[in-house]
Amino acid sequence: MSKNKEINSGRDSAAYDTRFKLTLCHPKYWGTWCLLAVMFLFSWMPVRWRDGLAKALAPVVLKLAQKPVAIARINLQICFPQLTVSEREQLLYENIVAGLQSMLAFGEPTFRSKEYLLARYTVKGRQHVEKLHEAGQPIIFLMPHAWAVDMAGLYLSTHEYTMCTMMHSVPNKLYDWFINRQRERFGGLVYERSAGLKPIIRNLKNACNFFYLPDQDHGPEGSLFVDFFGRKKATLPALPKLCKLTGASVVPMFIAYDSATGKYILEFLPALENYPSGDIEADTLRMNQVIENMVSRYRSHYMWFLKYFRSRPDNNPERTYPRM
Repeated sequence: MSKNKEINSGRDSAAYDTRFKLTLCHPKYWGTWCLLAVMFLFSWMPVRWRDGLAKALAPVVLKLAQKPVAIARINLQICFPQLTVSEREQLLYENIVAGLQSMLAFGEPTFRSKEYLLARYTVKGRQHVEKLHEAGQPIIFLMPHAWAVDMAGLYLSTHEYTMCTMMHSVPNKLYDWFINRQRERFGGLVYERSAGLKPIIRNLKNACNFFYLPDQDHGPEGSLFVDFFGRKKATLPALPKLCKLTGASVVPMFIAYDSATGKYILEFLPALENYPSGDIEADTLRMNQVIENMVSRYRSHYMWFLKYFRSRPDNNPERTYPRM
């Protein structure tokens, strides 16, 4: 049995329980079951047809999804003030297309074979991971919120890297079960964010790797306000703390969908050197700079619909996003 399977053989009580429960058959979930059936059909649809459908739906989403589109426009204006309005609108449209292409393919990790899934990647920089993996070094994979983020985690678990990650539960229990069962299909553990960092620290000390998405705004409490695209952003300083406590190395990574080839471009960057430095604010800023660099290179594939700048420093009453 591989280590990645072993980590699931003795369930961690703090981890998400992916066992099926009869309560998920309740009539209130019948609509969700229909949605999962649609996902099944899309997972077997030819990629070109599915991508074409995403492009056809993009103008509809742009028109009807008023609140998330407004959030994305504000984020793009903050992060790319050098672009003209028309350039940002084109970027927004491309971002919606990329998001829909990833969403329509979301059922593939559950309904398609491992061999099929592995053929969906073009990988760059894997040598940076292999060098650390062969040395038995625990790795924190630093991953921004790209549209295809689940496909990035899937690649790691299919390659027998022992993995754990954190997530927020969604209100729909059936959908929550589905996505977390999918994430654990090839091994690894998923923890609810409310479990805290203790299980992550324990796993890293046992040479398990951590798939970490650190770029959301979790509020001012416990956060540092450091630059992100030239604007102060509430950022949790967890990464340097985790590295100090566990001796883990940090490997930044990003994933983008290439509609020209029908494959995901998965890029690993070299591990951060001299990290942490001992200056927690400088280390947190450095993390944001790494994320900013990756996002700038793949900017149409980032989830611009999240409220990254919701919190303001020094109890500033200024609102970044209007009430809608």
